Amino acid sequence: MATETLRPNAAGDECNVSTQNGCSACPNHYDCVDEVVADDATTTIMCFHNYFVRDLYNIADSAIGAGTINFIKVYVKCYCNNAPEQTTHKIAIKSGVGGGAPGVVSESGELTMAMAWILYSNQWNTNPATAAAWTWAEIDNLQAGIALRVPLASGGGASYCTQVYVEVDYSSGWSGKIAGVTNPAAIAGVPVANIASVKGVASA
Repeated sequence: MATETLRPNAAGDECNVSTQNGCSACPNHYDCVDEVVADDATTTIMCFHNYFVRDLYNIADSAIGAGTINFIKVYVKCYCNNAPEQTTHKIAIKSGVGGGAPGVVSESGELTMAMAWILYSNQWNTNPATAAAWTWAEIDNLQAGIALRVPLASGGGASYCTQVYVEVDYSSGWSGKIAGVTNPAAIAGVPVANIASVKGVASA
């Protein structure tokens, strides 16, 4: 198995987090959370609402585009400035069918931040829009983001997010030729994805 990391590169369909620091205002919050190495408070979005508000970001297209997608995992790096009395964030995606525009929002369960910059994640084994395995076209049209609310039940404090990215876990299978066929989909009628090895060579 291998992974590909995809980061925000354009505005998505929602920009509802109230404030930002060191980066662009709505609708372009994606540049607050797109860095490869998290810069924590240097560029961040922040929420002062006592109810969940959500941002979504378009992500870069895959440079791989081939192989079997096993799952995707969305990572967010967050912080809150008070000891939390309630859950503070949910990790979000918006997905569609094939090459169509995304139309289905799916969120993780409610998560609680700490008073430190910590990386959180949520995994989607299938596409919520289809309840089936992900396709590369669906990855290319995927949006990822986060919903935030304040840490104090009374409404005080603030919650922050500095980084969002998607990891695509995929299996590439064999490369090269088998019996003169380049990267065959099946061998003797058996799908390549179901074959552990050919003459002792394991699938990737």
